[in-house]
Amino acid sequence: MEIRRDHAVIGVDAGGTKISGLLIAGGEIKGRFRLNTDISSQDAVVRCVTEVIEKLRNEGRGQGLEARSLGVGIAGFIDYERGVITEAPNLPLKNLPLKELLVSEFHLPVVVDNDANVAALAEARWGAGRGSRHLVHLTLGTGIGGGIIVDGKLYRGVSGAGAELGHMIIMVGGPLCNCGSQGCLEALASGTAIERMARERKLGGGASPVLRRCAAEMEVYDAKMVTLAAEDGDEVALRILEEMGHYLGIGISNLINIFNPEKVTLSGGLIQAWRFFQRS
Repeated sequence: MEIRRDHAVIGVDAGGTKISGLLIAGGEIKGRFRLNTDISSQDAVVRCVTEVIEKLRNEGRGQGLEARSLGVGIAGFIDYERGVITEAPNLPLKNLPLKELLVSEFHLPVVVDNDANVAALAEARWGAGRGSRHLVHLTLGTGIGGGIIVDGKLYRGVSGAGAELGHMIIMVGGPLCNCGSQGCLEALASGTAIERMARERKLGGGASPVLRRCAAEMEVYDAKMVTLAAEDGDEVALRILEEMGHYLGIGISNLINIFNPEKVTLSGGLIQAWRFFQRS
């Protein structure tokens, strides 16, 4: 099939912290847009997604490009066939027919899938895992998502909710995860986990001057602030990221033993702190 260069697609990645979108035509990125996720309500999240799509569609039209389809990767449990978000641990979404809503709004073909599934496909086809027929992918952000490629195909499980790798138990009786379980990989090695550890250091009286300054300036103890403190050589921040890396390493080791993949690939906002947590 011939790909017309005036036809474009819009891809959106909706996470617990930010929603990012790309306009792609002829295999090239023609536009980008990003905003912070409004998690105050289900309707607010949907408004953020539609705003990103609308901005990119208008940007395309300004270049003589017309969007012909939409793809949305979202952090949550997805009924892929219906395009329904059944639940999302880090977003206020439950039984949301997102595909139906977007088709009604934009009158275009729409695909809705788990964000880590989409990322795994991208890595296997065009990214660090290109050419791999057996691959495990982890998305490291507010939470931790997973995608599994087996014999060149995406593994979804019986109900389409397979590969929730962030919710395997790493520490029995460990920190509470947003999914309701304790000691999940996500509760120990995600952006949320880093923020929890930073707050625990603060409450325990062990927070560093750098972390206190970051929190005072930004009013948060999030992963970005901890990374900035680590870049300043702060020992508390460095220990937090090393601890996170320790648990991430356990999780990856488990996945290698279970799936025997050709490659394990990683993506997400926390990759910016890789040089700190890989030391563990």
